[in-house]
Amino acid sequence: MTLPAEPAAKEITAQLITDVGFDPLYIGDLIPGARLLEDSSGLTRALAGRLDGPFFYRYGRPGEL
Repeated sequence: MTLPAEPAAKEITAQLITDVGFDPLYIGDLIPGARLLEDSSGLTRALAGRLDGPFFYRYGRPGEL
């Protein structure tokens, strides 16, 4: 799960993400990180709307998926 967060909140937020079973992927401070996340959500919604059935995606380095 992508994680845009201010430095003071990064550790706590990452732990909450881990606690619910996801791997946190830190993408930077809240600004501009949240904006990057908002911009990419348009592509995700467009893909999900054109596919027949559930749509899943994952971020990871080559060889980690």
